[in-house]
Amino acid sequence: MALSKLPDVEITAFEKAPAAREAGAWISLTVTGLKVLNKLVPPSEIEQISYRPPDRAVYVTRHWRTGEDLVRRYTSDYIREDTVQARTHREPLLKLLVKHHAEGVVKYGRKVVGVEDGLEGAGLRFDDGETLGGFDLVVAADGLYSTLRRKFWPEHHVAFKGAVAYRNVFPKSLVEGIEGLHDDSSAWRKDGEVVFLSELGLDKYGVVIIRGESAEVASKLKWEHSVGSEHLERLREIYKDWDPVIGRVLDVVEDIQAYPLDSGPWLRELTRNDRVAFIGDAAHPTAGAYGAGAAMGFCDGWALYRALEATRTRDGPVPGKYDVPAALRIFQEARAPFLLRVEKQMSLDVEDSRFVAAAREDEAEWIRRFKERNPENQWLTEHDVELEVQKAIMGRPA
Repeated sequence: MALSKLPDVEITAFEKAPAAREAGAWISLTVTGLKVLNKLVPPSEIEQISYRPPDRAVYVTRHWRTGEDLVRRYTSDYIREDTVQARTHREPLLKLLVKHHAEGVVKYGRKVVGVEDGLEGAGLRFDDGETLGGFDLVVAADGLYSTLRRKFWPEHHVAFKGAVAYRNVFPKSLVEGIEGLHDDSSAWRKDGEVVFLSELGLDKYGVVIIRGESAEVASKLKWEHSVGSEHLERLREIYKDWDPVIGRVLDVVEDIQAYPLDSGPWLRELTRNDRVAFIGDAAHPTAGAYGAGAAMGFCDGWALYRALEATRTRDGPVPGKYDVPAALRIFQEARAPFLLRVEKQMSLDVEDSRFVAAAREDEAEWIRRFKERNPENQWLTEHDVELEVQKAIMGRPA
């Protein structure tokens, strides 16, 4: 959508799915993501599909067993109301984005399996054997298991890392009247294990459970597929000793979907051959990163748009021409440092989780350690991609 705003540019998006698929779990709309999304879609329309807690809270982190508040995080006071962190889910967000992109831009049922560089531009190879050429820029946004990423980095692998997310979105009416249900977005935590409960807008409610599972258990689960009644009952049994409100919600949930969380190393170089840029999960392949995956993808696209806009000639012998190699250098400088910091923080969080878990036999010490190792993270949730890309533009050679 952002690239479509560029003048004198023809955009074509190739999507392997036969049509836009209205499915998926909830999405956190962070301040970072909303700052970009509000430039592409009217904020009033985002407001219609989302939920914000009444006190500008981001998440309330609770003790897994007692429900006691451990940490409360709030959107910063200076942030405008239409960019305060919110929640929605994939179906209405996808509908909204499709509504606002230009008709005919997306070509469905076209799976790209390779990219080739040529004198007249990049060429794309499709799974049906067809090749199309003449592209000045290829944006690889083909997800966690990116085919194009493997073409440039054959040694790169994405694999199961020992955790599964269980998610469902369902009518809010199912939880109305449940004793102890909070009017906020809450996260109950226990040594790397977490349960999220929140309203999501449009009279929907959501539950997310992230827990460690063996490879054997994960191998029996399929991405975005129902776990079945037996496995749902297993989850109810596991969480019966947690805060009772969790059990009450799970008792009314009729189904839950599994998402085995695969991941791989994040790309240090976001571009190749002065013709290809990697964005979204294709660039930072992790199925779950602080609920900020959507925001990071939005920001990748916006940074690329701004970089191209900055390198378009305004006069001279060929006005309106884009310096794609220069734009890709700006994109790399604007995005890579932030993304690599996020990846580093995830590894530090694993160490912190082990430190907290070591005190599990002493609840007071466990709580003390938990609070100590959960500092503010506005650097992530309120990151200003516009500022970073402008710094990269100002720092480029004249």
